[in-house]
Amino acid sequence: MRSPSSPGALGVEHERAVLALFVAQVQLPACRDRCRPDFDAALAGEQPLEQFANRLSHCLAERTQEPACATLLRLIDGVSLPQELRDEATALRTQLSAEVGDATTFGRRVRQLAALIDALPSQLQREKDAVAAQLSGLGDRLHALHRVLNQATDIGTVAEQETAALDQAVASEVHGLEAEYDAGTLGDRLHARLDAIVGLVHRYREREVQRFAGLRVQNSTLHDRVRVLENAIAQLQANLSAQRARVVTDPLTGLHNRFAYDERLAHELARWQRYRTPFSLLLCDIDHFKKVNDRHGHQAGDEVLKKVAKLLASTLRQSDFIARYGGEEFVVLLPGTRTNHAAAVGEKLRQRVTGATIDLGTTTLGVTISCGHATLDQTSAPPDTPLFERADAALYSAKYSGRNRVCAG
Repeated sequence: MRSPSSPGALGVEHERAVLALFVAQVQLPACRDRCRPDFDAALAGEQPLEQFANRLSHCLAERTQEPACATLLRLIDGVSLPQELRDEATALRTQLSAEVGDATTFGRRVRQLAALIDALPSQLQREKDAVAAQLSGLGDRLHALHRVLNQATDIGTVAEQETAALDQAVASEVHGLEAEYDAGTLGDRLHARLDAIVGLVHRYREREVQRFAGLRVQNSTLHDRVRVLENAIAQLQANLSAQRARVVTDPLTGLHNRFAYDERLAHELARWQRYRTPFSLLLCDIDHFKKVNDRHGHQAGDEVLKKVAKLLASTLRQSDFIARYGGEEFVVLLPGTRTNHAAAVGEKLRQRVTGATIDLGTTTLGVTISCGHATLDQTSAPPDTPLFERADAALYSAKYSGRNRVCAG
């Protein structure tokens, strides 16, 4: 239940995510029972992050088979980065390789890796926008070329028709002269000149026919090439759309991810600023989810997340937006929804999850959720406290009051 109210807060979110991945990657040493509460408290935001990172590194220093920095190296290798971020990742990897046995720099390296992960969505979005702009420009140029080719074809057809008309007109005039004057009047020399004129026109006509035939072949070839390029652009646009879907989709649950949520929230806030159309934000958090992982394993935890995500998404309207915010927390945006309706939606979601049974194969499991919601309506002033923070505070109240309930913020 943490708020993304500032870039600094987002950075801390990513740092905690890196540390959570790190803890998941390693086996804690013999002091696990004594250290694990501190680790959990730090990941929950209740201890300074740097202090936790350094303590974790010292705690693992005696694990010579895989020191803390070595585990971070495996995390770096597992992150797919675009070319623009690879140099930073390579430099960080070099530093970690040189510091495998040094526990004092662990916290600083965690922050560097978190910063890389934090920059990844923005870099992917910039690349997507650049490719989309290039494809759009190329498509416009191809359409313009297509129009020019069609115009050239039309001009060639008109010219061919005019040439044929000229040929016919000259032949008609010559035949008229021959019919008007007999050989005795015009003489053999006039006939010869008329025959020469007719021959010149015919030869010109033949050359024009050959030239227009060549132009038709060239135009046909260009049309074929334009169609091939247009098909290639269509395929690239389809691939871009598929890549966009992967960037904004949580791979485990199939819901939108945090990146998609940030985009949609900005859109809804801008629309509210302009039209004052009410909308609400609802946070849902699975109760006692850590116990599910501890008792049944992380695979069972994944099944719970997928089942709850499906239940929530299937209960909402098509115009609503839901994303997996992180861990066991989901965020819902409800356009055109006031406070009382947001509370009703939260209660409907809570009842839907509470009444469901999750099949884990060897056993079944029931879970509950707690919800917090906040609203911006026509009368709301620009909020001093961000909407997410208000909903997050309401969610905390729901947890503090006993869980499995809906509270307003």
